[in-house]
Amino acid sequence: MRSRWLAVVAMSGLWVGCGGPAAEALNKYKAASLASETDVKEWAERSSAPNIYATTNVAVTLVTLTGGSEGADPNCPVQKKDGKTTRLTGGCTDTNGMEWLGSMELVIEEEGEISGLQNARYTYDNFGYQRPYTCGGKTGLNKIAFHGTSSVTGTKAKKEFAIDVRLESSGLRDEDSESCDTVNSSGAWEYKGTVDGVDSGLGEGRQTWNGSGRIGSEERGVVEVATKDEVVDGSVCDEEAASGSTTIKSGGHTAVITYDGATDCEEASTVQWSLDGKASGELEGVSCSAASGPAFSAWGVAVLGALGLMRRRARR
Repeated sequence: MRSRWLAVVAMSGLWVGCGGPAAEALNKYKAASLASETDVKEWAERSSAPNIYATTNVAVTLVTLTGGSEGADPNCPVQKKDGKTTRLTGGCTDTNGMEWLGSMELVIEEEGEISGLQNARYTYDNFGYQRPYTCGGKTGLNKIAFHGTSSVTGTKAKKEFAIDVRLESSGLRDEDSESCDTVNSSGAWEYKGTVDGVDSGLGEGRQTWNGSGRIGSEERGVVEVATKDEVVDGSVCDEEAASGSTTIKSGGHTAVITYDGATDCEEASTVQWSLDGKASGELEGVSCSAASGPAFSAWGVAVLGALGLMRRRARR
């Protein structure tokens, strides 16, 4: 569990307001399909509180790209620090050929290296980058940009987070496709939550997650989600959450995912699930950490994979 959780920098609870950057997108999306096992599994992999936090904690990755990783250009995007506030501004092309866009402001309320464990606030204003690609004789730009805010507050023992983030992307449809199709897409997360137990080391000890809100993508639609008392404890089960549940609602259907790692810990990361009150057995592949990797189509780009994916495509 520790290796998975290095990307999951803790926090997740109760609903956010409406009218922010995420709501602008979510209010336009269709209701997601939630009528089959395939539908339920797809959303179960993305809808738990720790998965949502991990997927939307893009600031840590982007800040690392701008100066904390080997080969990063220290001069682009332009960084300006003033006390606890760091502002990153695009409008330039770095030495790796990535054109940075927009701006991001990071306010850290606790000392230490940048981490989701800190009390901090991230504000995105069309912040991201684009890079040219060539495929099948065609040229274009792979692009991702973020809008909105995410914040973490609380004590060492208990953190609260709030997410209001919209992601816009464009580029090649699929990294493994040779068709050179391009697609424009968006994804959005409007969510609040809490996590107890973050005073233990990251990925160690027992953590209990709660959260609720809406998530969705332009292609797949929008769902309402709520996680209740999802317990993650690698000493109990390294492959899945130990207990708790996540409820997913859309289009008049309700799916409930019940985590059972404490009594049925399996390498295949199985959970129990029901649809509209009918118990339906096990689902495989529903782990308790960051969800799947990334294409520009289905999920509007799962962030960590998307960053690497753009580099691979750019070299075609």
